[in-house]
Amino acid sequence: MEMRCRKLTISDCDQIVRIHKLAFADFFLTQLGTSFLNTYYRSSIKHERCIAVGAFDQEKMVGFAIGTIESKGYHNRLLKQNFFAFLWQTICILFTRPNALCRLKKNMSKTANLNDDGNYAELLSLGLDPFYLGKGIASMLGKEFESSVRQMNGKTITLTTDKENNEHVIDFYTKQGYTLFYEFLAYPNRKMLKLIKNL
Repeated sequence: MEMRCRKLTISDCDQIVRIHKLAFADFFLTQLGTSFLNTYYRSSIKHERCIAVGAFDQEKMVGFAIGTIESKGYHNRLLKQNFFAFLWQTICILFTRPNALCRLKKNMSKTANLNDDGNYAELLSLGLDPFYLGKGIASMLGKEFESSVRQMNGKTITLTTDKENNEHVIDFYTKQGYTLFYEFLAYPNRKMLKLIKNL
């Protein structure tokens, strides 16, 4: 099996969403539905500060890593630049999952530490088709993401992950060179870790 990585485009969004739903079946964003995920990932890939790479087995995407070179204010800029697309998603959620809007709003700002100025790159999502677990693809995607950060003169990367019942993921990122930046609570009382890596 020979894997290759390349930069992702909007035409890859259906495959990104497919893998997201497989990799993050129980996550809050997944519960917002396919249409919301498509809007989010399309908006991200269009953004000039986005970094998006995918791993492919021939033409089939098997994993992706998406983030930004400039974490500070990223989601606010994303919303402003895609206002009508996200407005439509908000209306849909209002009628299907109204309580989700409150949680979405409260989770938009993760900065919960006075020492966090947001001046770093951030890995927002690294998803892998479960069939391809244990084959080194997640590590390959992480390295591709780091390489893109370096090419854009980034010096530091952060990511956010769950603190509890998440040992496998925490261990993976620790082996990739990430260390604890700080802990915080996300709505509603979800214990989270902010990890950081200097390049």
